[in-house]
Formats: sequence, C-alpha cells, structure tokens
Amino acid sequence: MTRTEVPPATDRYIRWQAYALIAGGVLFAVGNGLHPLEHSEAAEQASTWAAAHLTFTVGAVLLAVGLGVVTSGWTGADHRASTTDRRVSEGVGSGATAPPPTRGAIAKVATAAGVLLYLGLTLAIPIGAYHEIYVAPQLSHHEQHRIEDAALPVTGPLAAAFLLGALLIAVCALLAPRPRMGRASGALIVLAVLAMAGAEGLPGAQGLWVIPGTIVMGLVLAAAGVRALRD
Repeated sequence: MTRTEVPPATDRYIRWQAYALIAGGVLFAVGNGLHPLEHSEAAEQASTWAAAHLTFTVGAVLLAVGLGVVTSGWTGADHRASTTDRRVSEGVGSGATAPPPTRGAIAKVATAAGVLLYLGLTLAIPIGAYHEIYVAPQLSHHEQHRIEDAALPVTGPLAAAFLLGALLIAVCALLAPRPRMGRASGALIVLAVLAMAGAEGLPGAQGLWVIPGTIVMGLVLAAAGVRALRD
C-alpha cells in the first residue's frame, strides 16, 4: 500500500504539536490533581494553590497549541493522519482500506469543536487561574462572589465553550473514530464533561467531580498526542 509522503517541515510541525499535546495533557492532569477539593480560605492559603493553577494553566495553553493533532483526523488538515485513518485494523495485511476522513458534517463539527475548545483553553482557564491566584486570596468570599457575578457574562460563555468544544470532540470520536481519538476516548470525554458540568448538583464537594473529570480530559488528549507520534 502506498503511503502519502509528508513534507519534512510539515512532519516536524505535526510532531511538535504532538509533543505540546502530550506535555499539555500531563500538566493539565497534574495541576488539577493538585487542586484542593473545595474553594475556601484555607484552600487559598494551601502551598499547592498557586502551583496547581499555574500548572494546569500552562497545560491548557499547550493543549491549545497541539489541538490540531486531534481535529485534523476529521478535517483532513494533516495528511499523515489522513493516511493512517484510511487503514482498518483487520485489513492491514490485506490492503483493505476505509473511506477517507469525512469532509461533511463531521469535519464541520470537528472544526467548531477545535475553535470552541481553543477559546476555553486559552481564555477561560487562564482568566480563572489569574483570579484564583492573584485576586481571590486578597478578598473576602462575599467580594469574590460579587466579582464573579459581574464577570459572568464573559466567563460563563468561555467556560461553556470549553465544555461544548470537548463534548463535540467526543461526538466526533464516537461517530467517526480515528486512530488518535477512538470511541473509548470519546466515551471518557463525555463522562468527564458530564462530571464537570454537573458537579454543582452532584453530592459531595465539587472537586470530587471536577478534578477527576479534568484529569481524564488531560490524559485522553495526551494519549492522542502519543498516538500521533506513532503514525
């Protein structure tokens, strides 16, 4: 079977994106794992408070840099991914191939997912982290809530963009699985999004749901980066 040749510069760019996705996913998971279960005055004084927010914020930005490694499997932007995606596991030795990446609805959904998730990773998370590290510890909880309520018209849509973008990535993986992001990865992301979105109404501290959800999200994306390096 003939393999599509990828220009060296393009191949290097894809690999650097994959490295960014791996590093970002790991840092995102570690940073959220360091985060206290609850937002409280004691938590804000904890030694891991600033470290947690800085770590997962750097991770979020790196995830945004490498996000194209995931979405290109459906949009066809990465010719190396397109070549790999045409293979079917049972046909590797027989020359059987699957159809090329979907160019229609799934490609549009993947593009929208990438834009939304990018906004969430580069805006919602850094803005929130800055507030938690540098603003919140200087204020009473009443003052914090007033600021949060005033900022909600901006932060609310950005947080929603992050969750919706992740959910759309999962939809793409479930409906049109790719080697870098298969159905199992899609199912894990759905569970992670449900945990994060519904944490406020679920029993126990919100961190009991949000933290595992963000850890899963980071590790699933990091794993996609590892698979991209193996293409």
